[in-house]
Amino acid sequence: MNKLEVSKYFPNEQTKLSLYRSDPEDNNCEHSHSFQELVIVEEGHGLHVINGKPIFIQQGDVFFISVNDVHFYDELGTLKLINILINPQVQFVYLTQIEVLLNCIAGSCAANYGWLTPETKMLCKRLIADIFRDEMSTTGNQALKESLFFNLVTTILYAQSQAEYSNTRYKLHKLLSHLQENCFNEIDWQQLANQFHLTQRTASRHIKEVTGLTPENYLKRLRLVSARVKLKETDMTITEVAFLCGFANSNHFTTSYKKVFGVTPSAERKRSGV
Repeated sequence: MNKLEVSKYFPNEQTKLSLYRSDPEDNNCEHSHSFQELVIVEEGHGLHVINGKPIFIQQGDVFFISVNDVHFYDELGTLKLINILINPQVQFVYLTQIEVLLNCIAGSCAANYGWLTPETKMLCKRLIADIFRDEMSTTGNQALKESLFFNLVTTILYAQSQAEYSNTRYKLHKLLSHLQENCFNEIDWQQLANQFHLTQRTASRHIKEVTGLTPENYLKRLRLVSARVKLKETDMTITEVAFLCGFANSNHFTTSYKKVFGVTPSAERKRSGV
């Protein structure tokens, strides 16, 4: 498995913060890092597979990746990401306990993901531009740079506490998070829509708009991506993987898998060498 190192993504190994933008995102191979990441989805949508779990991400989502996380982005859409990289080997001069705040939006759990309105996202982009202005690299501006980073983090967290439940995009964000956490279970779509104060028709239409898939096909996609990770990384039988990931039988699983990924589960396993 590939590990991304500080030496490649930072100006030097004594730099605390670095900026990486992807347009489009091309990290579709599973990897870990020797640094942390604060990620904002600037445009597009896709599946973020982290520690073997697929999580749908869309424009405005924000999350934190720790050095212990293993992840990649599955090709469901065209993602444009803003990545603020944090070097854990270098200490902030003035900030302490900032990681406690960042863990509130830890990417390992779908329920933790934040969501930014377009207005808040623009504010965050302006803060990021200020943090990484050339003059901020001088020692004399360290306090201001750390202050701007603290402002960015607290702006993101405040946005979560102030999110209006009447905002349909926010309700959809929470619905998708719930669906991802429960994707192996049978879903009562009417009950799920009611739970998030949406009509079933509205929920279905918005899921199709943001994912490009019907609710049923999106749920199947979540299950198949989870299954692909398990085929590559465990010695579970194909039948065990099928049942664990919510498929009634292995034949249906095999047919669905080949339709989406172009190979059968057994061929996938042989290709990965498990």
